[in-house]
Amino acid sequence: MFFRLYKTRIKCLCRNYETLFWSFGFPILLSLFFYMGFNNLMSGENLDTIPIAVVMNGNSNDEFIDRLTSVEISDGKKMFDVKTGNEVEAQALLDDNKVKGYIIYDETPNLYIKKNGIEQTIIKSFLDNYQLLSSTAKNLITMNPENINTVMIDLMNYKNYVVNGGEKDKNPDYTVIYFYSLIALTCLFGSNWGFREMTDIQADQSAIGARINVAPTHKLKLLFCNLIAAFTLHFISVLFLLAFLNNILNVQFGNKMGYIVLISFLGSICGISLGAMVCVTVKANEKVKSAILTVVGLGGGFLAGMMIFQMKYLIATKAPIIAYINPASLITDAFYCLYYYDGYEKFYLNAALLGILSLVFSVITYYSIRRRDYASI
Repeated sequence: MFFRLYKTRIKCLCRNYETLFWSFGFPILLSLFFYMGFNNLMSGENLDTIPIAVVMNGNSNDEFIDRLTSVEISDGKKMFDVKTGNEVEAQALLDDNKVKGYIIYDETPNLYIKKNGIEQTIIKSFLDNYQLLSSTAKNLITMNPENINTVMIDLMNYKNYVVNGGEKDKNPDYTVIYFYSLIALTCLFGSNWGFREMTDIQADQSAIGARINVAPTHKLKLLFCNLIAAFTLHFISVLFLLAFLNNILNVQFGNKMGYIVLISFLGSICGISLGAMVCVTVKANEKVKSAILTVVGLGGGFLAGMMIFQMKYLIATKAPIIAYINPASLITDAFYCLYYYDGYEKFYLNAALLGILSLVFSVITYYSIRRRDYASI
């Protein structure tokens, strides 16, 4: 009996094209828009080799030139592409935008630029640091001329306190928050499925509900079958979105796919139970209930950083209680923990909170519907 009811409800749900679109089609379209809008958004922050010109102005300072040419952004990638020449040639290169600035080295290096920018700021910072070290070296040598070799070795012996930990180290890609929020929003779209199932089983909400309530099948048993069928289709839509993001758009979720599926599973249950609870507890017509669900879903996505990724951190610092009761934030945080953190403590906390919210929504729904009768209809 259970399997027959389950299969029949699956067939009915597959004919609800509007709900199928919002679960299967809309997230895919939105992910494509995100990809087109955010693709290579972070590439502007990548630093390339900066072309500069140096004019020694009659002075020969090989140590300064060597220092400029030896600085590296990363292994094998130079920070500066140094060209030497006279002041006229350097000015011509700057006018033609072939260099970001030129340095005239007299007693101290002086920087000339055409406009402000990140590259010019880096050059200025390097020169300030160089002058500071040179001044320090001169003072130390004046005070201890007999230790000139030791002083120079200490000044040149820089220590790097940044350690490369391998593939686990990740540069923060803030655009990935939008995709995480999209997955969370898709999970919350399950509220539409739960809402529909509760509408179709209440005699005062739909004609289908009226027929169901006069049928010999136990109402709660039928409701359970219907919710399982709705969860099946909705969870398939979430898995479809994950596969599309990971394999087609190449959004990086790390190598912990099992945990990702677990959070998607819990998020789908939470979304369906949320929709069911709103449907049975809100005393209003179907349009008002549907509007409330839309506000809850989109509002949760907004607070989770879907529209403005800074909102996620603003909520976490200013109103953390909202982050703990917002399913979209919990799902997003769980994905973020898997992507950035080595430990699983916060991940398990988010998963547990999702499970608790789902249980609370389900209990409220059960106690709201189990003793409801329609003798006056």
